[in-house]
Amino acid sequence: MAKAIWEGKECNVRVDSDLEANWSVSILSGEFDPVSLIKRPAAPIVIKVRAKSRWLALDTGLRALKAQGKITDYTIEPRPAEEIAAEEAEKAKKKAGRAAPVEEEESDA
Repeated sequence: MAKAIWEGKECNVRVDSDLEANWSVSILSGEFDPVSLIKRPAAPIVIKVRAKSRWLALDTGLRALKAQGKITDYTIEPRPAEEIAAEEAEKAKKKAGRAAPVEEEESDA
């Protein structure tokens, strides 16, 4: 689980999917929202990011929050191996798709 240091406290981080590739990265303070009728964790810092996966959204969001000075530091688990393998397979597929039309053009000439 990812953690962020906000105002000197270690806080949990939540990542929620919005629409397709839009994600919401929230820093949970550990306190409860005083305005809500139900007891839910307060999220004093929320950032919206666009990413292909949950891990990439988490990484991008935490980097942006640290660059803005809203958090002082963060810890994150390593990227899952399955996600890395899937991205490499997608890149290879795109590369193979680009190479095929070039071969056809050469054979026509």
